[in-house]
Amino acid sequence: MTDKSTSELTQTNTAPSGIWSSAIPVLILMLVGLLAIFYETVWSMVSIWYRSETFAHGFIILPITLWLIWEKRKVLSTLHPVPEYRVLVLLSGAGFLWLLGYLVSALVIQQLALVSLIIFSIWVVLGNRITWLISFPLAYLFFAVPMGEDLVPHLMEVTATATVFLIKMTGVPVFREGLYFSLPSGNWSVVEACSGVRYLIASVTLGALYAYLTYSAVSKRVIFIIVSAIVPIIANTLRAYMIVMLGHMSDMKIATGVDHLIYGWLFFGLVMLILFAIGARWRDDSKSFVDGTEGEGHISNQKPFSSRSNLLASVAILSAVSVWPLLGYAMTHRSVDYSTATVTLPSALGEWRGDNDPVSDWQPRFLGTTHSTLISYRLGDNAVDLSVGVYGKQEEGKELINSKNALMGIDEDPAWRISEHKKINIEHSGSTLPVDQYLIKGKDHSYQVLSWYRIGDYHTSSRYQGKLLEAYYRLTFGRQDSARVVMVIPHNPDMTQLQLPDQKFFDLLIPALGKELDLFASTPLANRKEQ
Repeated sequence: MTDKSTSELTQTNTAPSGIWSSAIPVLILMLVGLLAIFYETVWSMVSIWYRSETFAHGFIILPITLWLIWEKRKVLSTLHPVPEYRVLVLLSGAGFLWLLGYLVSALVIQQLALVSLIIFSIWVVLGNRITWLISFPLAYLFFAVPMGEDLVPHLMEVTATATVFLIKMTGVPVFREGLYFSLPSGNWSVVEACSGVRYLIASVTLGALYAYLTYSAVSKRVIFIIVSAIVPIIANTLRAYMIVMLGHMSDMKIATGVDHLIYGWLFFGLVMLILFAIGARWRDDSKSFVDGTEGEGHISNQKPFSSRSNLLASVAILSAVSVWPLLGYAMTHRSVDYSTATVTLPSALGEWRGDNDPVSDWQPRFLGTTHSTLISYRLGDNAVDLSVGVYGKQEEGKELINSKNALMGIDEDPAWRISEHKKINIEHSGSTLPVDQYLIKGKDHSYQVLSWYRIGDYHTSSRYQGKLLEAYYRLTFGRQDSARVVMVIPHNPDMTQLQLPDQKFFDLLIPALGKELDLFASTPLANRKEQ
């Protein structure tokens, strides 16, 4: 081989240090511009890290990612960026996902989309080979997204069910009612802190990093991550069971206060230590894994480097992503004034007569409503409270569907509790409407509560379908209003069947409610026409 051919091969396969010294500043400036465009989403993530202990680990995800990339500097120094413009299609998809999240004020969707935008932007600038080498460090950025709160109710239910089962297996009598259960020694309840969501998030975050650093085989990594998700759920159940039994055997003197949280984290640390110790038995010690050249077999000859192409790719990215915030602003900041719009429920529904005196001592809470109303309907000995919370132009903190806008705030009034929750169907005018049914108890009273959403022209009880409907109406520049309907019915504990108003009540209520909400939505349009 001649000296000339050897020189050409070296130039093709080895990137001079000057290439990265010019490529990295362009990449950093592009990322800074991207974060500036989506600064509201960035701040929403950082503020959650700051105020929530559950997601405080978000602060260390970026340093870990940078360290993992730095560990591969040896093989990266032999490569140079080759922009991959086809990834702009994926970039557009992530931008559209961000738009959907923005339109329905779903922060977790916006945050996931932002991380995707960062990863795809890096992919566009650096190209396929480099992105493949740093694919795990980039994917690890998703752990910075504060998500998992939707799992809390399900994990609370799992914890309560499993804990009561273990208590019964021990031979201790226990009576359960929803998330509350009683032992001869005292009463217990599964609250949000007992769900184990913190253990789950911490375990999966640590488990994914441990699997990457310990194994080179993808199958081993996937198995260990799955195990890291299962173990904390089992461990949290055992933790809850041990705390209850400690309290029971000590006559409620041990593990009934903050100390049970301390015991929980100590137990969790021990479980993770055992998990990592067991996982280390199958550790991979291959040279390619240790020296950071894993995946080098995927590298082939590259095209010559061009700093101009890097700059053009960065400009293309910033131009493409800036479209989505502009569209979002146009779709959500339309001139709609609901200040004069109200909802007046019918004074009668057939034989059911309305009055303004509530039947129940408990009433639902609505956060950030544009307008809310309450009316009671009576027929003989039967009575119903009907509450409607209407949301006009929704904005951050004033959304119909979000994690904080619950039927009953957590720990707001300990005198009331939800002891049962399930889905049921009610019939109206030949149609079926799935609704949420709750059994709420407290102050020597119990009530059956039916709840659903009315978004645009549709009724639904699904939070996810509701978010999709909100996105649809905003994408099509349609109606912005929505409402939550809550029906409260006094409950007789001696009755095993659901006590509902007669069928005629629902046949009259649903159309009348729809008519009033349509009138509410049309009020701003009428105001504009008059002007």
